[in-house]
Amino acid sequence: MLSPDQDMANGITALALITSVAVAVRQDLIEQRIPNVLIVGALGAGLLLQFIFGGLSGLLAALTGAVVGLACLLPLYLLKGMAAGDVKLMGAVGAFLGPANALLAAALTLVFGAVIAVAIVLWRLVESRAALSDSPSGHGAAAGTAPTTISIVRKERFPYAVAIALGVIVTLWVRGPLDILPHGLGTE
Repeated sequence: MLSPDQDMANGITALALITSVAVAVRQDLIEQRIPNVLIVGALGAGLLLQFIFGGLSGLLAALTGAVVGLACLLPLYLLKGMAAGDVKLMGAVGAFLGPANALLAAALTLVFGAVIAVAIVLWRLVESRAALSDSPSGHGAAAGTAPTTISIVRKERFPYAVAIALGVIVTLWVRGPLDILPHGLGTE
């Protein structure tokens, strides 16, 4: 059972994490980017809260979680499959969650990202087929439509912060209340 101090620490940390991710989602949806000032602020908040509530072990868990979060999405950035802001946001999320939970959140983020990407491709295919069937030539969907649409969608950016937010929410739900006293998040 958690003490009242642990409940308060967990609540404050979870609220700060969810708020940071919600603001990132909003920015990503509106501007199609996540500003560095938001990411640095979130990272700083995660590190500070972990240090305040968990001492040096909390700070170590936060730093390790940030590295884990960053490392999980970095290969996709290097392969040009993701923007740098998304990778940095996952690192900031890791500071709140600690290494074990950051790994889970990153795995869930990748799953949600894949689902969103497939949904976007399917939506674009439906749109392009509808546009072709409504065309004056009346030829309907051409055989080359799917590869052309996938090629176009591949260059399209989508707000990956949504996938990160879903990964965070499910991680918090699956792992139960955050536990940052006395060992730091995700280090048990």
